[in-house]
Amino acid sequence: MRAALIFPPQWDPRQPPLAPAVLAGVLRSAGADVRIFDLNIALYRRLLRSKVPGGIEDFLLKRLLDPNSLGDAAGYLRTCGEVQKIFDERFDPRGKGRLFWDACGGLPSAVASLGWQGTMGTPDKLPFLSHLESEITDILEWAPELISISVISDTQLSAALALAAFFRRALPKSRIILGGAAITYRRSLLSDQAWLRSTIDAVCLGDGEPLMAALATGAIPAGAPNTLTWNESGESRTGISIIQDVSFSNSPDFNGLPLNEYLTPQLVMPVETARGCHWGRCAFCIHPVRAVTGRPLYRPKPITVVAAEIERLFAAGYRRFFIVDEALPPSRLRELADLFSALPEPVSWIGYARLDAGHDRAGFIRARAAGCRKLFVGVESGSDRILTKFNKGVDAARARRVLLDAAAAGLAVHFFLMTGFPGEEENDRQATLDLLADVWPAFDPFGVSFDLFSLTGELETDLMADPAAYGWNGPKRNSLNDLAWQFPLSSGSAAAEALTDFRSRIHALADHILGPAFGLRHASLAQDSLHLLLLDARI
Repeated sequence: MRAALIFPPQWDPRQPPLAPAVLAGVLRSAGADVRIFDLNIALYRRLLRSKVPGGIEDFLLKRLLDPNSLGDAAGYLRTCGEVQKIFDERFDPRGKGRLFWDACGGLPSAVASLGWQGTMGTPDKLPFLSHLESEITDILEWAPELISISVISDTQLSAALALAAFFRRALPKSRIILGGAAITYRRSLLSDQAWLRSTIDAVCLGDGEPLMAALATGAIPAGAPNTLTWNESGESRTGISIIQDVSFSNSPDFNGLPLNEYLTPQLVMPVETARGCHWGRCAFCIHPVRAVTGRPLYRPKPITVVAAEIERLFAAGYRRFFIVDEALPPSRLRELADLFSALPEPVSWIGYARLDAGHDRAGFIRARAAGCRKLFVGVESGSDRILTKFNKGVDAARARRVLLDAAAAGLAVHFFLMTGFPGEEENDRQATLDLLADVWPAFDPFGVSFDLFSLTGELETDLMADPAAYGWNGPKRNSLNDLAWQFPLSSGSAAAEALTDFRSRIHALADHILGPAFGLRHASLAQDSLHLLLLDARI
């Protein structure tokens, strides 16, 4: 079987995607002929192509890919800004669509079935296809029997739908599968969208490995594991649900990804160490793979399997890693530290973590000595009332202790913060500011960064299941958002002003404590891996 694994625009072009490599490992082990088409990086590279030899594009690209450029973090980000202007100018000369490092603008709605249908009805009207003409021609000439499109972000939906519609018309005998987190988040909404049947043979609703393994051995999409399909009458059908046992997963196979094309001076390779979240009880949080009870199911890979993957990547010459785990438990952080310490040469890595009680200074010191440079942490709020109500599983006292331990170990931390909780009062926001004021002085100012989000309700969460219990009236759906999986809890000018005011207070506090010098908080970085590269450049 010939299988084309497609990663569509638009996602950050500075890191190779993990999903196609995971699926490639499964299909190739089953004997399939697999080709990976990262159309995201192909689009960015096409837009950055110089119109004349030695043009400004070549100059900017050289600086963008030069490791020495990272030593001047502010200068490197200015270069990114200049490259951004080229993307914006060339992506859609009509001015209707804009392309950013981490988002698209001006395209059909990703949260409305009318937007999906419009995209699939006239795919040629979107700018993606014209920029990717040569890559699309390669796919058509190869004529794969299976086309799998991985959509991990809503920013990729327009391109994914346009590509699916185009391939359906050009390759009517090919089987087209649509999957990824942006699809799985909508699993409860898609069964009523029977019109998708004219373009999509199956939607993958969970782990992709069982589905790909079945297709590679001759199964048809209808009734295959982890699928949603529709019959000729428009009735939906779901295949048996299989949660992948990550203990026996095939290793990700990056062969075929253009690893020398990504817009980064040094590749940071993703290493998946678990799926799900070991806590999984926050009232506002959704995860792509859920247990029968509705709770996220945490599935850590055996450390021996993780070690084998890292050793293969290390042998291939990679020295920087992004640990793919929703929140590294304390025991796994220590295991990774020991694993990385045992490698023949120093490496560096980043990951996500919760403020778990088991995290302590000794564990953080162990991780920092093994090359861990930064952790991304969901702090959310400094208010015990808010943390308790939304079942965060942590209080402000523990948050202070864990964060100060991380700072003492020399780790940088990214703070994910939230506001807009129902019933949130000034003293709740002040509690968050007090927490930040207590811990930020302990950190190296350069590495501190943060995001402030307004709370949203997400499908299949406790907040969405029982909004009244959290002081919310619940979502309001109409034809403009019938495929949305996130809903703002507050809207309007008053909510926008409150968010802007709180954000400005946090920035003012950061400037007061961390000083005026440039730091990662000034960079508005969407790509986690760039944090690692800029931190490494300061050693």
